[in-house]
Amino acid sequence: MKMKTIILLLHLLQIILYVANFTMAEPIYSEIFRCKKDSGTYQPNSLYNTNLESALKSLPALNSKSIGVKPNQVTAVALCAGYLNPQDCKSCVDKTIPLLLQKCPNQKGAAAWRMKCMVKYGEYAVNNYDVWFVANEVSGTKTKDVVGLQNALSSLGETLLLGLYKEQPTGYGFNNQRYGSQTLYMVMQCTGDILPNDCTKCLHHISGEIKRCCSGAIAAAILTPNCYMRYAHSDFRVL
Repeated sequence: MKMKTIILLLHLLQIILYVANFTMAEPIYSEIFRCKKDSGTYQPNSLYNTNLESALKSLPALNSKSIGVKPNQVTAVALCAGYLNPQDCKSCVDKTIPLLLQKCPNQKGAAAWRMKCMVKYGEYAVNNYDVWFVANEVSGTKTKDVVGLQNALSSLGETLLLGLYKEQPTGYGFNNQRYGSQTLYMVMQCTGDILPNDCTKCLHHISGEIKRCCSGAIAAAILTPNCYMRYAHSDFRVL
């Protein structure tokens, strides 16, 4: 009797640990900074520096702001997750800007992704599509239903892409889908400074990256300067 009880308790503990790992692994990325090395540098107190500070101060009230003329033109862009309220968006962007400037001092081009917002800047004009980096963050926890997850990712990804193309070509899409006993949540979003066709191109690109980097992972994110995609098995909008 005691042996059966011990075996039952061990089995129950295994289930609890599996569920805990499954859940705790979901928040996968927090801070990603990229300095665009080929963009060159600027001098402190220069006109570029002044224009950069002015452009950044306009965020996130404006999604993008261009100031100046070449060679001192600066465009700054902010993107908040589409489910974020304005107050939390402003807080995220305000905290990200000084961190990005600190990580990429005097760099003319840079980008930062934090949990729920992105900030980038450079000497380019609006409608500039340039995937100069691709970052992926992948949960170390794997699903037991790899085929089911892959099918759900493909189906849900196609649904979001079609919706974004038809209704909000440079916007935000979120949805979920059941497969087996699980629910998959996914978000796709583009920055507001690129054209609709470039948004679609960017999202198709990162959809391919998901297949290459993240097989079986219960949560992952693909982040670029122009768009991102994230999926998980919990509703990250409420985290």
